[in-house]
Amino acid sequence: MIGFIGEYHCKMDTKGRLSLPADMRKQLSPEDAESFVISRGVDDCLSLYPMSEWSRVMDKLRSLNRFKAKDRKFARMFQKGAIKVSLDSSGRILFPKTLVEWAGIQKDIVMVANVDLWEIWDKKRYESLLSEDWDEFEDLAAEVMGDDDGE
Repeated sequence: MIGFIGEYHCKMDTKGRLSLPADMRKQLSPEDAESFVISRGVDDCLSLYPMSEWSRVMDKLRSLNRFKAKDRKFARMFQKGAIKVSLDSSGRILFPKTLVEWAGIQKDIVMVANVDLWEIWDKKRYESLLSEDWDEFEDLAAEVMGDDDGE
Protein backbone atom coordinates (compact mmCIF):
# COMPACT_ATOMS: atom_id res chain seq x y z
CA MET A 1 0.00 0.00 0.00
CA ILE A 2 1.29 3.45 -0.91
CA GLY A 3 -0.71 5.19 1.81
CA PHE A 4 -4.05 6.89 2.08
CA ILE A 5 -4.81 10.33 0.74
CA GLY A 6 -7.67 12.75 1.23
CA GLU A 7 -9.85 14.69 3.60
CA TYR A 8 -13.56 13.94 3.75
CA HIS A 9 -16.32 15.95 5.39
CA CYS A 10 -19.06 13.63 6.62
CA LYS A 11 -22.00 13.51 8.99
CA MET A 12 -22.68 10.97 11.68
CA ASP A 13 -26.33 9.96 11.94
CA THR A 14 -28.35 10.04 15.17
CA LYS A 15 -27.52 6.38 15.85
CA GLY A 16 -23.76 7.05 15.71
CA ARG A 17 -23.20 5.60 12.24
CA LEU A 18 -21.04 7.02 9.50
CA SER A 19 -21.05 6.09 5.83
CA LEU A 20 -17.51 5.71 4.60
CA PRO A 21 -16.99 7.85 1.50
CA ALA A 22 -16.78 5.80 -1.70
CA ASP A 23 -13.43 7.37 -2.65
CA MET A 24 -12.01 6.39 0.71
CA ARG A 25 -13.25 2.80 0.34
CA LYS A 26 -11.60 2.58 -3.10
CA GLN A 27 -8.23 3.17 -1.42
CA LEU A 28 -8.61 0.06 0.74
CA SER A 29 -7.25 -3.30 -0.29
CA PRO A 30 -9.91 -6.02 -0.70
CA GLU A 31 -8.86 -7.70 2.56
CA ASP A 32 -9.21 -4.38 4.44
CA ALA A 33 -12.52 -3.28 2.95
CA GLU A 34 -14.84 -4.75 5.59
CA SER A 35 -13.25 -4.73 9.08
CA PHE A 36 -11.44 -2.02 11.02
CA VAL A 37 -10.29 -1.12 14.49
CA ILE A 38 -11.32 2.20 15.99
CA SER A 39 -9.26 3.55 18.86
CA ARG A 40 -8.41 6.75 20.65
CA GLY A 41 -5.97 8.79 18.62
CA VAL A 42 -2.85 10.36 20.03
CA ASP A 43 -4.55 13.75 19.69
CA ASP A 44 -8.22 14.49 20.42
CA CYS A 45 -9.42 12.37 17.54
CA LEU A 46 -10.24 8.76 16.80
CA SER A 47 -8.06 6.52 14.67
CA LEU A 48 -9.57 4.14 12.14
CA TYR A 49 -7.15 1.35 11.27
CA PRO A 50 -7.62 -1.16 8.46
CA MET A 51 -7.03 -4.63 9.93
CA SER A 52 -3.70 -5.07 8.13
CA GLU A 53 -2.34 -1.86 9.68
CA TRP A 54 -3.71 -2.76 13.12
CA SER A 55 -1.87 -6.06 12.81
CA ARG A 56 1.40 -4.19 12.17
CA VAL A 57 0.78 -1.98 15.20
CA MET A 58 0.07 -5.03 17.34
CA ASP A 59 3.37 -6.56 16.18
CA LYS A 60 5.14 -3.45 17.49
CA LEU A 61 3.27 -3.68 20.79
CA ARG A 62 4.24 -7.35 21.10
CA SER A 63 7.89 -6.33 20.83
CA LEU A 64 7.64 -4.08 23.89
CA ASN A 65 9.15 -5.30 27.15
CA ARG A 66 6.22 -6.14 29.43
CA PHE A 67 8.55 -5.99 32.42
CA LYS A 68 9.07 -2.23 31.91
CA ALA A 69 6.42 -0.03 33.48
CA LYS A 70 6.50 2.52 30.61
CA ASP A 71 5.99 -0.18 27.99
CA ARG A 72 3.06 -1.73 29.89
CA LYS A 73 1.49 1.66 30.49
CA PHE A 74 1.82 2.70 26.86
CA ALA A 75 0.30 -0.56 25.57
CA ARG A 76 -2.57 -0.27 28.05
CA MET A 77 -3.29 3.38 27.22
CA PHE A 78 -2.93 2.87 23.48
CA GLN A 79 -5.42 0.01 23.41
CA LYS A 80 -7.92 1.54 25.85
CA GLY A 81 -11.33 1.53 24.22
CA ALA A 82 -10.12 0.05 20.92
CA ILE A 83 -12.81 -1.98 19.24
CA LYS A 84 -13.18 -4.00 16.07
CA VAL A 85 -15.95 -2.76 13.78
CA SER A 86 -17.32 -3.89 10.45
CA LEU A 87 -19.20 -2.16 7.69
CA ASP A 88 -22.91 -2.86 7.62
CA SER A 89 -24.77 -3.70 4.40
CA SER A 90 -25.08 0.04 3.64
CA GLY A 91 -21.35 0.74 4.00
CA ARG A 92 -21.65 2.35 7.44
CA ILE A 93 -19.61 1.99 10.60
CA LEU A 94 -21.24 2.20 14.01
CA PHE A 95 -19.02 4.25 16.31
CA PRO A 96 -18.86 3.26 19.98
CA LYS A 97 -20.55 5.95 22.06
CA THR A 98 -17.70 6.04 24.61
CA LEU A 99 -15.12 6.82 21.91
CA VAL A 100 -17.36 9.44 20.27
CA GLU A 101 -17.78 11.18 23.62
CA TRP A 102 -14.06 10.96 24.39
CA ALA A 103 -13.16 12.64 21.08
CA GLY A 104 -15.90 15.27 21.46
CA ILE A 105 -17.40 14.28 18.13
CA GLN A 106 -20.72 15.85 17.31
CA LYS A 107 -22.56 15.39 14.02
CA ASP A 108 -20.06 16.97 11.62
CA ILE A 109 -16.90 14.91 11.09
CA VAL A 110 -13.69 15.33 9.13
CA MET A 111 -11.89 12.14 8.13
CA VAL A 112 -8.23 12.81 7.35
CA ALA A 113 -5.73 10.42 5.83
CA ASN A 114 -2.65 9.96 8.00
CA VAL A 115 -0.36 7.63 6.04
CA ASP A 116 -1.82 4.17 6.84
CA LEU A 117 -4.81 5.09 9.00
CA TRP A 118 -7.66 7.58 9.07
CA GLU A 119 -8.08 10.22 11.75
CA ILE A 120 -11.67 11.01 12.64
CA TRP A 121 -12.17 14.50 14.00
CA ASP A 122 -15.05 16.59 15.21
CA LYS A 123 -15.16 19.28 12.51
CA LYS A 124 -14.83 22.23 14.91
CA ARG A 125 -11.90 20.65 16.77
CA TYR A 126 -10.13 19.87 13.51
CA GLU A 127 -10.56 23.39 12.16
CA SER A 128 -9.32 24.83 15.46
CA LEU A 129 -6.28 22.55 15.45
CA LEU A 130 -5.37 23.51 11.89
CA SER A 131 -5.73 27.22 12.53
CA GLU A 132 -3.43 26.91 15.57
CA ASP A 133 -0.83 24.71 13.88
CA TRP A 134 -0.70 26.26 10.42
CA ASP A 135 1.57 29.14 11.44
CA GLU A 136 4.14 26.58 12.60
CA PHE A 137 3.94 24.44 9.46
CA GLU A 138 6.95 25.89 7.63
CA ASP A 139 9.28 25.39 10.61
CA LEU A 140 7.80 21.97 11.35
CA ALA A 141 8.24 20.87 7.72
CA ALA A 142 11.88 21.92 7.73
CA GLU A 143 12.53 20.14 11.02
CA VAL A 144 10.72 16.90 10.17
CA MET A 145 11.32 16.58 6.42
CA GLY A 146 14.33 18.82 5.80
CA ASP A 147 17.89 17.78 5.11
CA ASP A 148 20.06 16.54 7.96
CA ASP A 149 22.50 19.43 7.49
CA GLY A 150 19.88 21.96 8.64
CA GLU A 151 19.08 23.46 5.25
